[in-house]
Amino acid sequence: MASRSKQKSCFPCVEAKRRCDKTRPTCSRCAEREVDCAYPPAARVRQRPQAEVDGLAADPDVGFKDVWAFSMVDGGSGSISQVGGPSDKALLDSVFATTSPSLQPAPSSSAEADNPVAGHITPLCGDLDWFLRPQAWTVDYHYQAPDTLPPPSVFSNFIRGLQDWISRFVSNGHSPFIHRHLYSETGLPQCMQDAYSAVAISKTATPENEHMVDEISSAHISNLLDNQTAQGPISLALFSTRDHLARTQALLIHLLLALFSSSIARRARAEGLVGTLRNWTNQLWESATQDAAFAPPFPNVPPALGEISVGDVDPVPELYRAFILSESTRRTWLLCNIATGVYNSLKGEWAEACAGDIHITTHADLWDAPSSARWEAIARHTDPLFVYSLRGKTLMERGVRAAEVDEFARHLFTVMWGLEKVETWVVRTGDAVSVTY
Repeated sequence: MASRSKQKSCFPCVEAKRRCDKTRPTCSRCAEREVDCAYPPAARVRQRPQAEVDGLAADPDVGFKDVWAFSMVDGGSGSISQVGGPSDKALLDSVFATTSPSLQPAPSSSAEADNPVAGHITPLCGDLDWFLRPQAWTVDYHYQAPDTLPPPSVFSNFIRGLQDWISRFVSNGHSPFIHRHLYSETGLPQCMQDAYSAVAISKTATPENEHMVDEISSAHISNLLDNQTAQGPISLALFSTRDHLARTQALLIHLLLALFSSSIARRARAEGLVGTLRNWTNQLWESATQDAAFAPPFPNVPPALGEISVGDVDPVPELYRAFILSESTRRTWLLCNIATGVYNSLKGEWAEACAGDIHITTHADLWDAPSSARWEAIARHTDPLFVYSLRGKTLMERGVRAAEVDEFARHLFTVMWGLEKVETWVVRTGDAVSVTY
């Protein structure tokens, strides 16, 4: 038997080696060029006997939710594809290799999809795509400056937490903002290797060797900046989101080491690079949002359930990798903006302006899941607690326990709410987690 082609793009786009948005019957590129748009024939899907379909329709356990398929991130439209009947549920089961998927119907309105009061997005694709929907990439500006600054102890605790995280990156290979599998397939980029070395060397600093640590740290930062400058604007446009993420995480680590070190020279140089870090952070977010809108990072997920057959590739690992990249991007973006803001506040330069707020996945088990299978099992039966970071108090209002919330989010909340309020939340929910460092 001849193997079935997995080509999804139209023939003209494939021949021209250009990205196809896969719009049927004519993609936008072919429409603009007024050429005939033709797609490979869709794989035939086995139809259930009518008697079996009627039996499923009469089954009270098979409801309206079973006729919804994957949503498509199609130019940011986030449209959802509806299929003909409950027999398609069995095909989805075979693709996900699970016996009891928890598919959700599409929300009836955009207000339900992104409730500004609840601050969370209702998932669509079998509870697995909450982080890819267009609303998930909207930067909101709902920040209101507090009447008074948090006490210095809150900021000091926050900085100690960040220093603990980068130390754990060296000792464990991951941290609350660097996922354990983020670079497992590509290997640790050179810029992150240098950042790793900088952390390890800084842990050995003494008054006697501080000048050597400063010299090595400066060399690592110079190499990072020189390599990025050498790329030039054209080459920079070819950076993948992972490339942007690696260099931003590396510079963040270098600045966290330098801004809060005892070396006056290191702090002075790091202050001059805060603007660079913010520029890289903005470029990272722009790259990620473009990927989400125009190049979904899971190419093996079929655009419509009608094209799924038993032999297709399981899309869950692709979704898991997309989650890792997406969530790492979100956490790095937030950390860059908040850490530099905290540093300015410690200098007495509290700014009322806000870089914006974004959604993060705050359920601890999803970030800590060691594999795609574990991640899928948790995501299908658990609310991801996907909220705007500044609306984290809605988690308390919904009765979410502090221990259910990821360490990253809890630590951010100590700056946003105050250390005492977060500690009270922990105690009242009977949890043993610590929010002090």
